[in-house]
Amino acid sequence: MNRFTCLLLPSCLLGIAICASSPDKPAWTKQVLSKDFVTEGVAVADIDGDGVSDLVAGHLWFKGPDFLNAVEYRKGKARDISGYVEDSFIGWAEDVDGDKNNDIIAVGWPGKEINLYQNPGKAGGEWKASKIAPEAATESPVWVDVSGDGKKEIICMKGGCFGYYSADWANVTKEWTFTAISEKRSDSPYMHGLGAGDINGDGKIDIVEKDGWYEQPASLPGTWAYHKFPQTCPGGSQMLVADFDKDGDNDIVTSLNGHGYGLGWYENQNKEMSYHEILPSDPAKKGEDGLQFSQLHALAMGDFDRDGRIDFVTGKRYWAHGDKDPGSRDPALTVVYYNRKSDKGIRWESKVVDEDGGVGCDVTAVDLNNDGKLDIAVGSKKGIFVIRQ
Repeated sequence: MNRFTCLLLPSCLLGIAICASSPDKPAWTKQVLSKDFVTEGVAVADIDGDGVSDLVAGHLWFKGPDFLNAVEYRKGKARDISGYVEDSFIGWAEDVDGDKNNDIIAVGWPGKEINLYQNPGKAGGEWKASKIAPEAATESPVWVDVSGDGKKEIICMKGGCFGYYSADWANVTKEWTFTAISEKRSDSPYMHGLGAGDINGDGKIDIVEKDGWYEQPASLPGTWAYHKFPQTCPGGSQMLVADFDKDGDNDIVTSLNGHGYGLGWYENQNKEMSYHEILPSDPAKKGEDGLQFSQLHALAMGDFDRDGRIDFVTGKRYWAHGDKDPGSRDPALTVVYYNRKSDKGIRWESKVVDEDGGVGCDVTAVDLNNDGKLDIAVGSKKGIFVIRQ
């Protein structure tokens, strides 16, 4: 298929489900775009330049606002859930080359390459592919402006070291330059847990990993000081950095084990981190609201109920290692955690918005239809779906 070939998805692959609501919480409506396993991370952006958000999933993009037509922009195919889509674990869609068309960055198997696909625009034609990073280790690379120059970098690991890839913005197809910020930390490309945000309040982006955080120096390049957390863990997925308790400094929300149990948040107390449990790491125990589930391999944050406090969404990464992970046969939940003020700082109130979808290696919180409300988009081994407020 060429760039303009559309796939009208058959009705058997589409579905609408309404999730129950209560007076103080919104209703959620699920739309299944496809039951095919083509990716474990999606991106949302205007791909065809019509001013409407589209959805990118693996080798396809789905035309918004109804997402009924799928367009193949590169070669690819659906996979069996016993395996993986090696070239599509996480992805981002933005105008990388500066031609005002949103391109696609595809992150594949941990430790392998990252590819840039350049959008040819309304003129059509093939999407040019360029390998911009030869090695991107960790399970959850991050796309964010580290240096503060208005251009984003890719945070990941290379050669066992944490760091970031930077583009030559005059030639974005040339291999990007990796800057290490740590000594060698691991021989494994499968390190879990990574995030970015200003931890010490100096206006600069710091880098967070499962066991601690790296403080950006006053000027780059320079030495990034390392600060350990009060505990260590196997590592989960995206680590969210925001002022969750609204006390003026940024905290961290993280899962503890992307293939096990555990969820919590670190309260920032003058750069010292105090851990608070949301879900126990013991599968026999439940959270305060009676919920427990495993394999929280993706998180995304946003103010879902528009009350001025930052909430987050997570869920089970279904069949990540087949039937080898704890709780692998339990329902593939997608869960929003609402941030409520309490005497303890925060009370996390869970809402199961889907029981048969979960998350992939990523989950996206985004306003799909510009109605001012955040929605959820997922690509997982359960297929491709969106959950709208």
